[in-house]
Amino acid sequence: MRYRPTRFHIVLLLVALAFLYAMATGFAIYYRLGYALGFALVATYVWGVISLRGLEVRIQRQLGNREVGGTFVTQISVTNTAAPKPVLEISELTSFTGLPGGRAIGMGTHATHTWTNRITAHRRGVFTIGPIQITSADPFGMFRHSKLFETVQQVVVYPATVPLPLFSLPRRGSPGEGTFRRPTASTSPAVSSVREYVPSDTLGRIHWPTTVRTGKLMVKQFDQDTGSDVWIVLDLHNAVQAGSDAESTEEYAVTVAASIARHFLDSGLFVGLFAYGKEPLYVPPNRGYGHQDRIMQALALVKAEGTSSLEEVLEDGRRHGLDQSSVVIITPSVDPGWPASASWLFHHGAQVTTVLIDPSSFGGPGDVEDVGSRLAAGGVRTYTVRQGQPLGDAMARPMFAPTFTLTSRYKPEVPA
Repeated sequence: MRYRPTRFHIVLLLVALAFLYAMATGFAIYYRLGYALGFALVATYVWGVISLRGLEVRIQRQLGNREVGGTFVTQISVTNTAAPKPVLEISELTSFTGLPGGRAIGMGTHATHTWTNRITAHRRGVFTIGPIQITSADPFGMFRHSKLFETVQQVVVYPATVPLPLFSLPRRGSPGEGTFRRPTASTSPAVSSVREYVPSDTLGRIHWPTTVRTGKLMVKQFDQDTGSDVWIVLDLHNAVQAGSDAESTEEYAVTVAASIARHFLDSGLFVGLFAYGKEPLYVPPNRGYGHQDRIMQALALVKAEGTSSLEEVLEDGRRHGLDQSSVVIITPSVDPGWPASASWLFHHGAQVTTVLIDPSSFGGPGDVEDVGSRLAAGGVRTYTVRQGQPLGDAMARPMFAPTFTLTSRYKPEVPA
C-alpha cells in the first residue's frame, strides 16, 4: 500500500527542516519559523483534547429481538456544557456490516443536539450496538481525538419468516399418508401396533404377550391425530451447501425452518428442532411464544458447518422419537442415500414431509428430480424451493407427492 503522509507529518517535517536551516545558516527567521510551527502543533493538540470536555450523552434505544430486515432505533442526545466546539463527529458503533451511523456537527455553549439513528439488520446472528463515539478535530485537521460514551448492548437478529397459509402437515386418509402414532403418557382405546420399549414409556403400556414371545420389552402403540408433535430437521451438512451470503442454500433453509416453526407454533402445535452443525442442536417440542423465541434464537446462531450427512442425522433422530412424530426435513442434499431413511421413518409411524432447497439454482451440483422421485416412492411428499422463488408460492403445493393410499402403508399386525 502506498504511503500517504498526514498533515501532522508534513508540519513535523517542516519544523525539523526549519531548525536544520537555522543551525546551518544562523538566520533567526528559521528559528522563529520552527518555534511557530512547534507551538501550532502543541496548540492544535490541546484544542482537540479540550473539545471533548464538557460533553454529556443520553441515549434511548428501542432494541429487543428483530427479524432480518428489522430496524433498531436509537435516539441520541448530546449536550455541550463547556466552551463552543466547532467540529464534532458523532457515531454509533456497531458490529453490523457497513459504516456506523453518525454525523458531523458544531455546538455552542449549553447547546443540545438530538437525532435518531436507525440500523437495519441485513443478516441473522448476534450483534452489538454501541458505544457512542465522539471525535474532535482541530481546525487544521492534524489531530483527531475520540472518546466513548455509554455501554455496549447485545442484540439477536432472528431469521426472516414468511407466511405459509397453504402449507400443512399430512392428514389422516390423504394419499400416501396415514394415522399418526407416537408414545404418550395417556392411552387411547384404539391400538394400532406394538414396538420396542423406550425409557419414556410407562409400564402400563407394556404388551406382555408380545414381550414374552419376543423376549424384549414391547409396548402398545395407539392411534392419534396428526400434529401432536412436529419435528423440524434442518440439514447443516457443509458439503451439500451452495451459494453465498444471503443467496445461499443455508440461509434459504434457515428461513424455511423459521417460517414453518412460526406457522405451526401460531397454530398451537408442539414444535421441536433437530440439526447437526458443529455440535448437535436439539430443542425438544413445546409450544407458546416463549418456546418460539427459543427456536428463533437457535436458528439465529446455526451455521452450516456440520460434518454429519443427513442420513446419519436421521438415523440418530430415531433415538429422539422422530419415528413417532410429524417430521419436516429441510435440506439441499441430493445424495440418493438419505431418502431411504426418510422412507423408513414414514413406514414406522412418522408423517414425513421434505422441503428440498434446489442446489442447482444456487450454482451447485445435483438434480432434485431423482431425490424427489425416490421420496415419493417411499411415501414422502416433497416441496422444492429455488433461488429467487417466493417462499409462500414454493410451499403452497408439493412438487413430488406419493400416489398410494393408507392401505398400502406398512402396518404391523397387533397380536391378540
